[in-house]
Amino acid sequence: MAARLLSWFRDRINWAAAEGDWPDIVFSTRVRFARNIHGFPFPARASRQAQSELRRRALEAIKASRLFPRSKEAALETLSPLEKRFLVERRHISHNLAAATGAQSVVIASDETLSAMINEEDHLRLQAILPGFSVDKCLELASAAEAGLGELLPYAYGSEFGFLTACPTNTGTGMRVSCMVHLPALGRTGRLGAVLESLSHLGVTARGMYGEGTYVLGDLYQVSNSVCLGRGEADFAESVRRVIRNLINFEIKAREDLLRPSLRLKTEDAVHRARAILSCARLMSYEEFMQNSSLARMGLAMGLRLGLDLDTLNQMTIQAQPAHLSVRAGRELSPERRDEARAEFVRSRLG
Repeated sequence: MAARLLSWFRDRINWAAAEGDWPDIVFSTRVRFARNIHGFPFPARASRQAQSELRRRALEAIKASRLFPRSKEAALETLSPLEKRFLVERRHISHNLAAATGAQSVVIASDETLSAMINEEDHLRLQAILPGFSVDKCLELASAAEAGLGELLPYAYGSEFGFLTACPTNTGTGMRVSCMVHLPALGRTGRLGAVLESLSHLGVTARGMYGEGTYVLGDLYQVSNSVCLGRGEADFAESVRRVIRNLINFEIKAREDLLRPSLRLKTEDAVHRARAILSCARLMSYEEFMQNSSLARMGLAMGLRLGLDLDTLNQMTIQAQPAHLSVRAGRELSPERRDEARAEFVRSRLG
């Protein structure tokens, strides 16, 4: 199956390109809609037969809509554990979908900017993901998919609460707008804790790079709206957009402070040490890669000459993950062999 997955996906990941607005701070933007189909129980309460019928109808609608150009569909029960982990790392399925044992599927557009999970927590999870700070474009792409499928499938909707979802926190718009932001300078200046604590008062939350329940790697935080009820989609999107703009300004100020005479030498030393480790290490865990690539990314944004570019770091952030290395090798790698393969891969990309 690994060979089949390799034929599905290009080596270069479009949504991880160093493009869009503020690519040195905002890695990517994602908009997700949770939708359920009227007349079917939520997946967690549905029989296997009901899940299968729901999946059949959803796949027919997706195909008829022509909204997912040259898409690929995979039934989760046909995939190996390695392939599921690969799709999680590629941001096309959640950990919950990977662990499910019913009739689950994923549909992915060929450019990987649009995907749909079927029978996760809700019947449909429609996702658009784009590089950089791209809330407007991402919302437009996801909204077109949501509206197009809504013409073919009867969404569960209540006049009082809006779109009905399995989890009450998603009820209302069923929409999450999230940006993956890189905040290393705020962390190094000791300001990050207070900044993140203030987010809850603004209706947003910060999570790890894989979403809810995951830890932070490489100073990357997934910042999204924490509720979906009480306002319209445009208002929630504007709230996230406003918070991200503020985070960008805070991070820029912190980076400027790290380049003041009293801190500049220490900052440059940390960045160049990180660059040297990336170029020379023979064994490297993903955590170590993320730690050092974070410093290198910050150094590039500060204008330091490191002999690499932001786009290369972005692509490696996804490609150096454990399942990606195993798929590249064509077999399941042990943790020790993965660390060796990762170091080899990083050295080859940096030249």
